[in-house]
Amino acid sequence: MERRTLISAAFLLACAYLSATYTYPQMRAALPGWYDPVVTASEIRAAEWAYDNVPHQSHFAGDMFACEMLTAVAFQICSIGGAWELADNPNQRYMDNERAFLTDSATEAHDLLAKYNITYVFVSTRQEPNKNFYAYGWKQPLIEKFDTPGLFEKIYDNESTEIYVVK
Repeated sequence: MERRTLISAAFLLACAYLSATYTYPQMRAALPGWYDPVVTASEIRAAEWAYDNVPHQSHFAGDMFACEMLTAVAFQICSIGGAWELADNPNQRYMDNERAFLTDSATEAHDLLAKYNITYVFVSTRQEPNKNFYAYGWKQPLIEKFDTPGLFEKIYDNESTEIYVVK
């Protein structure tokens, strides 16, 4: 029995060594976007502005982290985040929200946001090192489309964070 215990202990130590030597460095390199702040100070200031200047419980669209923050800081309803999985067709809702931010087409984005009665769009360019994490698979949203007159109107622009009205 003692030999079996020694073999088991040696095996566990070998696994721990291999994990610490090979797996941990890879894991640590992949995680900063998850444990660094996922909203910027400028986004928090924009949410505070929204709290003061936008009717509470208005419908916003943003990425998951901005939406969670808007719900908590600005007392708004957001397209995703929180208990959005309890909404009708949550997977479709999430995919439509993501598509609205990643598409090149202002018309497609407008139609997808209108489908869910979104009134405001919250966007930011997180271009600081290790701060490019969006809930869109690490992809930067295509923000320029929101500058399309007749579909969107910019009502807030400060420090790379913008809020638009969906027309």
